[in-house]
Amino acid sequence: MSPRARLGRHRARRRGRRSRAGVSGFTLIEVVILIVVASIAVLPLAMLFATTSIRSSDAQSASIAAQLAQAKLEEITADRNASTRGFSYVVAGNYPAESPVPAFTSFQRSVTVAPDSTYDGVTFRTVSVTVTTSGIPPVTLTTWFVNY
Repeated sequence: MSPRARLGRHRARRRGRRSRAGVSGFTLIEVVILIVVASIAVLPLAMLFATTSIRSSDAQSASIAAQLAQAKLEEITADRNASTRGFSYVVAGNYPAESPVPAFTSFQRSVTVAPDSTYDGVTFRTVSVTVTTSGIPPVTLTTWFVNY
């Protein structure tokens, strides 16, 4: 091989090295691998966010249902303690079912009053308030009112 040909090959190698050494970035295969790995990682995260948002609304509905049941029990307690109403007023007929509950259109509320029971000479009445809505099980709060 002539010295001139060797010099040409040497320059070509140096140019090739120089041009590669001065260029930075990712190759096509690296970009493809990155996209595949990122898409595999993003799918479970998206499913997690969707599930979390659904569960969050369920928890909010359960909280509202418990508050509505508690509010009705407080109303019944106020009637029980009122001098104009008293123990005899606490009967199911005075608390009709609400479907929907005012200001909470997706909730229904009902009151159940069990027959009087007596224990150790004391008469008591079991009252349950049940609130229902879609997406969660019914929420029921129960208390006893005593005729003393």
